[in-house]
Amino acid sequence: MPFKTRPTSTHLIEKIKSLQSDLKSIRMCYESTYLGFDLCRNIRKEGIDCEIVATSLIPRSPGDKIKTDRIDSEKLAKYYSQGLLEKIYIPTIEDEADRDLIRARAHLVDQFKRMKRFIISICKRYSISYRTETSLKDYFTTKHMNWLVSKIKTLENMSLKINLETLLSSYNQLETTISFYDLKIKELSLLPKYKEKVDSLVCYRGLETLSAMTIITELGDIKRFVHPKKLCSYLGFDIRESSSGGKEKKKNITKMGNHYVRTAIIEANQYSFMPVKVSRWLTKRRMEINPKYIEIADRCMHRQSEKGRRLLARGKIRNKAKVACAREMVGFIWESLIKATGELLEREKNTSTMPGHAGPNRGAVC
Repeated sequence: MPFKTRPTSTHLIEKIKSLQSDLKSIRMCYESTYLGFDLCRNIRKEGIDCEIVATSLIPRSPGDKIKTDRIDSEKLAKYYSQGLLEKIYIPTIEDEADRDLIRARAHLVDQFKRMKRFIISICKRYSISYRTETSLKDYFTTKHMNWLVSKIKTLENMSLKINLETLLSSYNQLETTISFYDLKIKELSLLPKYKEKVDSLVCYRGLETLSAMTIITELGDIKRFVHPKKLCSYLGFDIRESSSGGKEKKKNITKMGNHYVRTAIIEANQYSFMPVKVSRWLTKRRMEINPKYIEIADRCMHRQSEKGRRLLARGKIRNKAKVACAREMVGFIWESLIKATGELLEREKNTSTMPGHAGPNRGAVC
């Protein structure tokens, strides 16, 4: 029986209760939308079996040209009952909050970049040229900021002066806020549930604490990917293909997955095609890290260097070589996180069986 209700968990649950008294016999699903995971969590608290399905993987017929809420609801019910919908992973509230902390930093960094470009564009429109007057090239260094502050003080146009002073104040505030986020993310990475996983990733060339935490919080439970190919698909690294009639035609990557992780891994491969070398910064990050993680990272570095140089020798452009190396890196990241997760579970198991520690049957909180 189709019905309408407000898009809140309270109104939806009240409507369901008025139609069905036995809530445990109900199975529900909804598309991944702006409502997020909160609606699903609230529905599950009432004892209703609820799932979120991937919108991009819902079967669609090219001949269907009519789309309404009623038709979409009937299709969802039909496909869900037949097991044709792909359910998505639902993180815990704590994991989602950690993930959003890192996403918020990325959002502020985008604002920071736009602020820089806006300040430079205003200066150019009023012939305030740092490069011409000082013969220096780099913007937003200490010398550039000192020069800009002194230049603003000499301006006679009050509107321009107020505008640049306000923009510089916002710039400094954004810079301070991003530094604060960096500090909190660093503290977050030292928590027991993240430290082992972070250690398994920071020993890679190109991955540091921030990128490692981005990968870990976005992926969630790595064991849900039974094979590296599954993780590769989730990140949008699959190759588009249109083959028919004995002709094989492959194109670019699909870019259909999690773009936060995909961007972090591609940026980590800016120089992956360079000769194998452990820099002093990488040596510092590898201090006191389990050798088995370093061994995986070294295998990855050799594989990337060999593949990258081979592609460049064939005339491939640099960006394509970077993406190809990033696809290779995904499999090694999967291996590292699987081992780190196993190590963490083994440690928790040993801790729970220690004398004097409350096990699951002795009042421990699981």
